[in-house]
Amino acid sequence: MSRRPALKPFFLIAVLFALADQVIKQIVDKTFSLGDSLAVLPGFFNLVYLRNSGGAFSILDGLPPLWGRLFFICATLAALAFVLYLYRSHPPGNLWGRAGMILVFGGGLGNLVDRVAYGEVIDYLLFYYGQYHWPAFNLADSGITVGVGLMIVDLLRSSPESASAKGSG
Repeated sequence: MSRRPALKPFFLIAVLFALADQVIKQIVDKTFSLGDSLAVLPGFFNLVYLRNSGGAFSILDGLPPLWGRLFFICATLAALAFVLYLYRSHPPGNLWGRAGMILVFGGGLGNLVDRVAYGEVIDYLLFYYGQYHWPAFNLADSGITVGVGLMIVDLLRSSPESASAKGSG
């Protein structure tokens, strides 16, 4: 019988991650004007101040402001509830899986604060090479991306196929 993981460390680390994201966003908001860009590694990386009312890669950016805001707040709340449900009902088998879920939750929480406060998300990291630009993002987005990656690794390592391969060897 598997024991449910404690929620206190989960929430503490996730909230600290979201808080770090919010502190950086506030520094960007106070230091830059909207649209400003500062080359950190010319030709590769800039700090920028952009706002994204859409989802990842500006998906659904064209929704009417109120509808977009409500949609993304509801979608984020549903995603946070799902991650919390997974964490409690199907606890990850190792530290990588737990860390992944905490990063996804903390990143979602960080972007949720922006959605509630501004109706859009503050982005400040921009990587590019020549005319090729990766969409701007933030610490919360990074946490979500890395967290999903860690969850996938945990899932693959604990899948029935990998367990039977270990048992037959």
